[in-house]
Amino acid sequence: MLYWYAMLRLSRFLVVGCSLLSFLLCSVPYAQGQSLYEDITHAFLPDDITYVMAGEIRVPIFESPSALPISRGAAIILADASPSGLSIGDARHLASLLNAKGWHAVVSPVSFTLEEDPELPVDEAIHPKTDSRLQRQSYVSSSQHLTILVNALNTHLESHQGFRMNIAYGMQAAQLLDLGSKGIIPSPDTLVAITPFWPNADINRGVPEFIAGTEFPVLDLSINDTNTWASQTQTKRKQLATTSLKLHYRQQSLSIQNSAFGLMDNENSTKIQFIAGSVLGWAQHLGW
Repeated sequence: MLYWYAMLRLSRFLVVGCSLLSFLLCSVPYAQGQSLYEDITHAFLPDDITYVMAGEIRVPIFESPSALPISRGAAIILADASPSGLSIGDARHLASLLNAKGWHAVVSPVSFTLEEDPELPVDEAIHPKTDSRLQRQSYVSSSQHLTILVNALNTHLESHQGFRMNIAYGMQAAQLLDLGSKGIIPSPDTLVAITPFWPNADINRGVPEFIAGTEFPVLDLSINDTNTWASQTQTKRKQLATTSLKLHYRQQSLSIQNSAFGLMDNENSTKIQFIAGSVLGWAQHLGW
């Protein structure tokens, strides 16, 4: 009797151990930054997705045409998988609202690569509202991937006439501002930077300088109380753009709530409706 009881306890231990091991193994692709692209490929029908090659990485994108006979141009919308970022569902909703006003839109996810960057210091103090996983994001490697991806997206859109608009949220917005100010990526006709930040104090302090150094129009959207890193530079971003005599810069605050992450469309997102209104108003201000 004791023998069978011992065997039963051992079998339960092995089942729990195997389950834990399976969980850890399944988590590895996320750490390598590839699983998001695979999840999107599996979650949607083949007809819903187009692909671009960002170096050796096959990135699924969502492309939607202008709903008007004459297109105003093309908009690249970068989406991510952070809990408070611009989800794929929200990005596709934003694309549909831009389509209705004459914009051809491409929604491209940007996969996070969680890895330690030894060249950059990491702040010990992490705000409770900040996702601590973002502290491990490598600025150098992610910038390299983003550069290749943006170049691939611009090449993909070469046949579309009109203006070029880039829209990004959070860390991708900060990186696009940095890459754009240095001329590393093709300059868009305008960049919409929504809550730009990077979860490292040294880099985050440079975001206002990134904005001031850009030669293209920038719409700087702030969503209240969603990220302490972005709030730290909000006033400085506007001040430095003004003192640098930057033309065509606007900072606008939106008092709205963030929606949860989702792969599928969310057509009732108040956040996206407000963002779309600001983007379309900005384009009209530029005379488009």
